[in-house]
Amino acid sequence: MNTNTPKTLAFVIIGILVVNLGMNLFGSNKGLKEAVRNLETARKRLDTALVQLQTTGSMLDSIQANLEQQRTLINDIRFRTELMDLEKRVRDERSKVKIDSIKDRIKVLSTYQPTDDIITEELK
Repeated sequence: MNTNTPKTLAFVIIGILVVNLGMNLFGSNKGLKEAVRNLETARKRLDTALVQLQTTGSMLDSIQANLEQQRTLINDIRFRTELMDLEKRVRDERSKVKIDSIKDRIKVLSTYQPTDDIITEELK
C-alpha cells in the first residue's frame, strides 16, 4: 500500500464531512428563510384584514348614525301627520265629546319637540 493512500483517504473523508456539514447548515437555513417568508406573508395578510375590519366598522357606524337620523325624521313625520289628522277631524266633527277628546290629544301632540335639528323648515 502506498503511504499517500491514508492521507488521501483522510482528505476524502474530511472533504465529505465538510460538504455534509455545509449541506446541513445551508440546507436548513433555506427552510428557515422560507418559514420566515411565510410568516411575513401571513403578517401582511393579517394587517390587510385588520385595515379592512376597521374600514368596515367605520362604515357600519356611519350607517347606524344615518338610520338613527331617519328614525327620528320618520317619528317626527308620524307625530305631525297625526296632529294634522286630528286637527282636521276637529274641524269636521260635530259631537262635543269627540271634539274634546281630540283637542286633548292635540295638546299632548303639540308639546312634542323633535330631538334633533334634522327636521327641515318645510316640515314644520
